[in-house]
Amino acid sequence: MDKAFIKKYGTLLLLAAGAGIIFQLPYIRETFYVPIQEAMNLSNAQMGELSAGYATMATISYFIGGLVADKFSARKLLTFSFLATAVLGWWFSTFPSFNTARLIFVLMGVTTIITYWSAVIKATRMLGSSEEQGRLFGLQEGLRGVLNWLLVLGMTAVFVRFADQVVGTQWAIRVCAIAVGIIGILNWFVIEDTKAEENAESIKDVTLGMFKQLAFPRVWLLVAIVFFGYSLYGIFGYVNTLAINVYGLSAAGGATLGAFRYLIQAFGGIVGGFIADKIGSRLKVLIAGATLTGLSYGLFLVLPEDVALLGVVLGNFVGGMFAIYLIRSVYFAIIDDAGIPVSRTGRVSGIVSALGFLPDVFMYTMIGGWLDNNPGKSGFNMTFIYAIAMAVGCIVMSLILSRVIKRDKDLHNAVDTETVAAAAE
Repeated sequence: MDKAFIKKYGTLLLLAAGAGIIFQLPYIRETFYVPIQEAMNLSNAQMGELSAGYATMATISYFIGGLVADKFSARKLLTFSFLATAVLGWWFSTFPSFNTARLIFVLMGVTTIITYWSAVIKATRMLGSSEEQGRLFGLQEGLRGVLNWLLVLGMTAVFVRFADQVVGTQWAIRVCAIAVGIIGILNWFVIEDTKAEENAESIKDVTLGMFKQLAFPRVWLLVAIVFFGYSLYGIFGYVNTLAINVYGLSAAGGATLGAFRYLIQAFGGIVGGFIADKIGSRLKVLIAGATLTGLSYGLFLVLPEDVALLGVVLGNFVGGMFAIYLIRSVYFAIIDDAGIPVSRTGRVSGIVSALGFLPDVFMYTMIGGWLDNNPGKSGFNMTFIYAIAMAVGCIVMSLILSRVIKRDKDLHNAVDTETVAAAAE
């Protein structure tokens, strides 16, 4: 087999493995929300505060991650990131006090972002040409889903082996922490040491250069698209809780559903990426995904509170989750559509990540309050109305960016035509 092919897709697999497994711990609520909530006796608002603490620190970390990555060895940074996150995950598995748990999640906002995320988007983009961006990002999302699925299946198998749900949850989290630690060790032996660039910009120049990107309207359109798209993804995690609390799904069934979503991620991510490259438009795939996701949330909104409808809820979960991963497969690939030079990918992706992922800072606390103050399905209905608004926003911003790209392309073609005509004279 061609060595270049092995290197290219081996690197992609490593990027997907890191991004998939390391984020399981700070987002553990997506699979074990109810068991963790009951084990620690937390309200929905407190569960949201844990996520908000992580997200607040992550937002800061997105901005500074690129600066750190330029100054230190990638091998050392990645190894530290995974091993430190594994230790924090094991600590959380002891179910400490709420304030201690908040500290753990804030620290994970450092260990999972600064030393990893800043490089992953640029590294993926640089693996192929402009025509390959959809499939590269889609394959990364898909591979990430497969690895997440296998990990969560293992965590769920451990969870159901214990009669005591608290002990089962503890050991499920510990399995995840062990997996993260193993990835850290592999990074130490597989990743080559990198040397600092001889002519690297100073931290001041890099920081100023990053903030200069805020002057470009396209960057703000990218921020808006990721903000709305990421909101749609984050809200879908509550469908698991809805199925348990309103439609009678068991806690073990909820954990299994949490694992199944990653299998959908694998399929949706790969399909979305390849379709985008086939039709030559990542934005069309994004718009289609946002439309289907909005319709899925609309169905959840109108479904009555009846345990007999659990099958419909689960079916809609599958369809909606597939649509969401169509969005996730391309919402960073559109950096290429927007005409952002590769040399500015790291800075732009840092800004887009920091501002686009802001829903993590406030959304879960807000939704947790809705669920606490509006028992039954009414709190979930408020959440779904908000989600539909996010879907509309994603569609509108995507259409605007599409118009901007088309306008600039037409202008460029017109200039080229005039230049040819002038040369002919």
